[in-house]
Formats: sequence, C-alpha cells, structure tokens
Amino acid sequence: MMDRMFNDMPDRIRSLPRNAKGFPVPYFAEEVNGERDFRVVSAVKMAHAVRNDLCWVCGSRLGIYKAFVIGPMCGINRTISDPPSHKDCAVFSAKNCPFLSSPLAKRREAGLPDGGNEAAGFMLKRNPGAIGVWVTKSYRPFRPHRGNDGILFSIGEPVEVIWFASGRPATRDEVSLSVETGFPLLIDLAVKQGDGAVAELYKQKCAFEALLPRHEVAA
Repeated sequence: MMDRMFNDMPDRIRSLPRNAKGFPVPYFAEEVNGERDFRVVSAVKMAHAVRNDLCWVCGSRLGIYKAFVIGPMCGINRTISDPPSHKDCAVFSAKNCPFLSSPLAKRREAGLPDGGNEAAGFMLKRNPGAIGVWVTKSYRPFRPHRGNDGILFSIGEPVEVIWFASGRPATRDEVSLSVETGFPLLIDLAVKQGDGAVAELYKQKCAFEALLPRHEVAA
C-alpha cells in the first residue's frame, strides 16, 4: 500500500482503511469485483446512514450540524444526491478527493457496473471546478419525480458555506465561473417544467449569490 500523506486529516477518517493508492476508503463506497469503488455508492449504506444519522464519509454518528459537499448548482436548487457528513470530513473530502480537488478531472466511467454511477434525479455529469461545504442543521430526504428508485436530499438554510478549488480556498471568480457555466444546464431542465419553474430558479440563483466568497482569496 502507498503511504500517502494528507494534511488536516480528521481522526475519524484516519481510522478508515486505505486503498492501494493510499486514499482512505469512505464509508459509502460499494464493493465492486472485490474492491471498494469510490465511484459507486452503496444503496444499503445510504439507507443505514440516513436512518441512523451517520456521516457519509466516515460512518460515525453525526452531531447537530450536517455538512454537504456540493457543486454550485446543488447550492442553487438546494438539492443533492448524497447524505450529510461531519464538517471536518466534508472539508477533507473537498480538499483531497481526486475528482473534487481537480477542476480538470473527468469522471471515470470504465469498469462501472450497470447503473453504478446513476444518481437519483437528473445528474449533471460535469466537474463543477469549485466545491462548497454547506453546513446546516436540517435536511430532508425525498423521492424525485424521475422514475427510478433513488433518493435526493433537500438541504436546509446554511449556517456556513466554505468554498474550495484545486484543494485550496476558492476565489469569488472561480465560484462565479462555475455558476455561469452550469446554470444554463439547470435552465434547460426548468424550461421543461414551465415558466413558473424558470422564474423560481432565477429567484434561487439570486439568493445563492449571497453565499459566494465575499472577497478574492490569494492563491
């Protein structure tokens, strides 16, 4: 096993097993062909985590605050397909996950089982470039209108949102660029639902912009 070093690793994550590349294996990762695959979410563990208020990353009990690792589009519509984590587990993931911390990284599709990376609802298969840790006291699971067996989560009003890009604090411009490039995809979906949905989406976008980094952050 590669002895990979990480900064600011929470003790809860430090206790997780490592894969052959030295990365901690998150609680949610399903076993595929004898190995835990980070790209494949275990439906059994999702149900167990939600039912027992467990962290999606480390698998231990959550406290009052719930943290969601989100792209800006999830921040606009306040909907995500993954349940919450501890704040420190979410921050570690945002800074160290190879996909989340690398704006140019692409989703690897090779070797996935049928439907293995299919999230509930309508998944935007893009790297958002900027990643937020949305900390809240509340969330609500619900079934999407789309006909599948998945579940989505409506995230509550944030008490804090921390933005990252390339494993470091994100600038306002980086998050704004992610919004500009991703928002048309949400508009396309809203148009299919009617004028009311489009108007509501613009309202949500306006509210979301207050949560962007207030100032530029030095790289």
